[in-house]
Amino acid sequence: MMNLRDDLKNPPNAYRSVPLWSWNDRLEKEELERQIEEMHRAGIGGFFMHARGGLQTPYMGEEWMEAIRISIERSRELGMNAWFYDENGWPSGFADGKVPAKGLAYQQKQLLCEQAPFQDAPELERTIGWYAAAADGQSYRLLLPGEEAGASLRISYEVNSYYTDTLSPMAVKEFIDTTYERYWEQFGEASGAELSGVFTDEPQFGRGGLPWSFELGEMFTSRHGGDVRAVLPALFLDTEGCSEARYAYWETVTFMFTQAYAKQIGDWCAGKGWSATGHVVDEQELMNQVTSIGDPMAFYEHLQIPGCDWLGRFVGSDALVPKQVSSVARQLGKKRTITESFGCSGWNVSFADLKRIGEWQFVHGINLMCQHLQGYSLRGLRKRDYPPSLFYQQPWWSDYKAFNDYFARLSLLLSEGSAQAEVLLLHPVRTAWTLQRGRDHSAVVPYHEAFAQLTRWLCQSLIEHDYGSEGIIAGHGRVSGGRFIVGEAAYRVVIVPPSVTVDRQTAQLLREFVAQGGKLIALDPCPARVDGKEDVEFARFMQAAVLTEWSREALCRAVSAASKPFIRISGEVGESVAADTINVRTLELAGSTLHYVVNSGTEFYPLLNIQLAREGTVSLIDLETGDIRPLELGVRLRLPLHPGQSYMLKLDPLPNPPLLTGDAKATEPVVPGENVETMAVKLATDWEMVHSDLNSLTLDNARLRVDGGEWSQPQAVIFIQEELLAYGRPVAVELEFEFHIDFDTARQRELFLVLERPEELEIELNGVKVEAVSGGWWRDISFKTLDISRLAVSGRNTLVLRMEFLGSQEISERLARAKAFEAEGNKLTIDQELESIYLLGDFGVHSSSGYTDGERRAVFTDGPFRLTEPPRQVQTGDLTRQGFPFFSGNMRLRQSLTVDATQATAVKCSFQAPPDAIVTKLFINGAEVRTFLWEPYHAEVSSFLHSGCNVIEVELTSSCRNLLGPHHHIKGEVYKVGPDSYKDKPGWTDKDLDKDTHVYQARYAFVKFGLAATPLIHVEQA
Repeated sequence: MMNLRDDLKNPPNAYRSVPLWSWNDRLEKEELERQIEEMHRAGIGGFFMHARGGLQTPYMGEEWMEAIRISIERSRELGMNAWFYDENGWPSGFADGKVPAKGLAYQQKQLLCEQAPFQDAPELERTIGWYAAAADGQSYRLLLPGEEAGASLRISYEVNSYYTDTLSPMAVKEFIDTTYERYWEQFGEASGAELSGVFTDEPQFGRGGLPWSFELGEMFTSRHGGDVRAVLPALFLDTEGCSEARYAYWETVTFMFTQAYAKQIGDWCAGKGWSATGHVVDEQELMNQVTSIGDPMAFYEHLQIPGCDWLGRFVGSDALVPKQVSSVARQLGKKRTITESFGCSGWNVSFADLKRIGEWQFVHGINLMCQHLQGYSLRGLRKRDYPPSLFYQQPWWSDYKAFNDYFARLSLLLSEGSAQAEVLLLHPVRTAWTLQRGRDHSAVVPYHEAFAQLTRWLCQSLIEHDYGSEGIIAGHGRVSGGRFIVGEAAYRVVIVPPSVTVDRQTAQLLREFVAQGGKLIALDPCPARVDGKEDVEFARFMQAAVLTEWSREALCRAVSAASKPFIRISGEVGESVAADTINVRTLELAGSTLHYVVNSGTEFYPLLNIQLAREGTVSLIDLETGDIRPLELGVRLRLPLHPGQSYMLKLDPLPNPPLLTGDAKATEPVVPGENVETMAVKLATDWEMVHSDLNSLTLDNARLRVDGGEWSQPQAVIFIQEELLAYGRPVAVELEFEFHIDFDTARQRELFLVLERPEELEIELNGVKVEAVSGGWWRDISFKTLDISRLAVSGRNTLVLRMEFLGSQEISERLARAKAFEAEGNKLTIDQELESIYLLGDFGVHSSSGYTDGERRAVFTDGPFRLTEPPRQVQTGDLTRQGFPFFSGNMRLRQSLTVDATQATAVKCSFQAPPDAIVTKLFINGAEVRTFLWEPYHAEVSSFLHSGCNVIEVELTSSCRNLLGPHHHIKGEVYKVGPDSYKDKPGWTDKDLDKDTHVYQARYAFVKFGLAATPLIHVEQA
């Protein structure tokens, strides 16, 4: 039985984060165990063992299985949870190529439509049907054999030989047999009860196209009657009856995908006592859902732990992605929901960013964190694999436990509590089915935008709501006592967004709901079709429920007439506060009501009025410590809300609750009394640097010579490998790097060359051979350090690397496959990789061209860079400009402050602006006051300060961003980062850029690091 106070202090592993652990290199026993121990110390509860690009251990071979066994055993010893991941790369379903290798019936297929005159005829056996247009051009007739000469339209299919027909139960069973069953055979008997389950990642039946399967015809006939071939032209053209035809086709496709993939895997896991978890692809928009997955919510029904994916360093303006998951979980009694988060957010994503992104999803119903990702290694392309790696490579790793403890407490409360939403918003993906025209989804856009706007308005109005998938309603919906019931959830209000059609079962339940007094709200255009077919009677019924005014206020009034919000928030003087980034979630837990209030935005609200719908004793659950602190009796609270801040309010009912009135007492924030004088003392701008990790310089340009030919001009290392691969054969390669030193090299100091796989290189510095004897590693296990302090000279230094680059036809073919389909690219491994190198040591770095500011805290300079004496004195402000542009580590700054505290009643320290650092620690007179990971950046320091001279120290920790980049992206700092962010042509993470944009810029882009403003000491005196 749960003991809330004890569990909040030290949350059990079941609630702790479970990151994707990227197995992306040669797996070694000692390193696997070391990394698991690192995770355990950081408060992580388990891990998904995830094969990924760069893997050197043969996937699913004996060594792979031994690595799995080692990891299971060490996690068991530490009380952690080991999970499988079901693919080599992603999307899941192709079993590292074994399933599509079984033949055409197992391979993914998509429809093609061609109008006469026909060009480049496909193989005849891939033709599904020939069609002749009717005289009016509004319909097409399927031609009989022998009539092909009169065809005006041909439907055929194309084949993707790299992925699986996920509509086929036979093909998906082959995937289960080659992956799931293999794991059970290896580990089920000995460890099956201890293993948690399997993560399936981005399964799909297509992305943009219309799927085909050899089994589709029979299933279509069984569900809708007729010959599916007869309706295929309507999928591409606006023919008579096309809405009904498209509805029937996509309903069949969605059912097949859900049953073949989600249900087979979910049932298999349930039979073994495991949980199936993961997420589908393209969850964000109706326009993409149709041609990728049909209905994401229908898929989630069959996962024990449904989940979503959230990429990039931002939150959404609407809550579609997390709410689709949480709605299904609540309705079908699934306790846990998971998010794969933080991929692509870049190396400088802060704890404040992680918290803000995570809590935005948690307030919308997610309750288990899966971080993307933790890289076993950063060697070669791995460092650019949709960064960051949230792992031991980061300078802030030792402070990560506080983040994981925070989300474990949050996960505990949200998992054990039961949501209370009484409003159901129908999900209009079936309308999108009827509007998809071939690859053209433009007609879907206004319906998606209307749906997104409605959910935004409800969230802004703090009206908690779920989504209703008509596929789930068909199997779990009923009406009773004036409530629209879906599984275990009952709703007082049902909202039908602008739509074209609804399912027949939905239509019947809506009639029953209204007949029993339920509140139905419809928005124009309301649906006039059932199952895609025109239905005049139903259209008339829906018109009676239409809300005539399209506005947030009108919607809020209509909903509140039947179901009032559980909490209301207004500004300091009572003004309305309606923002996409202020959200609430209400739960019941062990007789208490929890109100979870989240600001996932960047705006500061100095004072908010928070009014609860119920009377009781209010406490604040501190998610940073697990403490529960009582506030005052009342239904109104007055509290500040900082950017990224949240409150977990716990309301316990009174034995004899008093009658509520509009003048109910409010809990006021603590403010200085009338006779208290506050004096603000601004610290000096000059700081002594008392500690700094070794500084660094990234060398990412080199001259190239191939097979003893001419030296090239300096060029970006990132492009040299592609140039060498083009040879398609082994070549002798020399790379020449250059760096300049302005200090006296005769003085003994630490100076290292850092590079990958030095044992495979001949290394020469200033004409002298450098022995490839590593003194250890720095930042990542693949970053080996070589001492060059005795070889470097003042002035110009030339470093030459020599190697044989082993290009081959086989590698060229592997790269070609990677470009053909994402499954091949996402598991790509290249044995030999050319990378930037690094200098590490006791030095400063000076840019000869000065610095300018850019957006998103970016700092630009053209270089070139020179090594200087390390700075010993710095100033408040950006430290990249003060000798640390590539710095990745920790530094401590110090100054003295004289104060008279004899009459002080309270003393506080505040940062006027959030520091440009991932972690900030404040020390006074040698004692740590507080570690700051996020807002608010202030602390009570009365017990640390004394009258007279005080030593103030601030410790700042950076990220890997200024070391690893991307340094040359046209945007400067990027909030959605992928492998192509380091190259010259936009990839999918830069889809906002024109395809001909030159992404790579010669100038360097860093991010600020340091104190953004001078801290203040506030002394209150009576």
